[in-house]
Amino acid sequence: MLIFRFLTRLMTIISVVVLLSAAIWYGSQATDAQDATPPGHHSGQGQDSDATPEPSARSPYADAYNPDTSIHALSAEEVDQIRQGGGASFALPAELNGVPGPRHVLDLADELDLSLDQQAQIQAVYDRFRADAIPAGERYLAAEQALEEAFRSRALSEAGLPERVAEVSLLEGELVTIHLRTHLQTTEILTPAQIAAYNQLRGYY
Repeated sequence: MLIFRFLTRLMTIISVVVLLSAAIWYGSQATDAQDATPPGHHSGQGQDSDATPEPSARSPYADAYNPDTSIHALSAEEVDQIRQGGGASFALPAELNGVPGPRHVLDLADELDLSLDQQAQIQAVYDRFRADAIPAGERYLAAEQALEEAFRSRALSEAGLPERVAEVSLLEGELVTIHLRTHLQTTEILTPAQIAAYNQLRGYY
């Protein structure tokens, strides 16, 4: 009888030990699984409420962007130059390849030892240039503005885009041609020595 009671107590103790061990093991597994869960997925949440979103990359165009202007793709300085018949970098293919333009040649008249006849001829080239470039520049700016306004108003369709772009490109090409043509006309008036001196004075050669 004593042996039976002893065995009963022993079996009870063993059962309790086994149950406790199982409970401890299960708890440790649940903790490990929780620790391995990526942030933002605990308690069924799809995103960690404490996470801070990464700042978006700053556009290189942001500093030049002015929401108050009608043409965002051009700086205010470029627009002013075009309206006044200025260079606006349109003549760089000629200027940076040894073919002078009339405005800077006139500015360097003394250094280039221009004759009075040369000065008069180049001034005439420059005057004709401005008479052509200013209205051509206005047409180009109007087309560029219309293109941008079509984008802003979301009124531009993919089907209508080629015509808009073609118009802007055509008018820009007309303006560039006017600028470059004056450089060709200017070099016909200058001597090779004056052209070489111009490029040295401008720092190109």
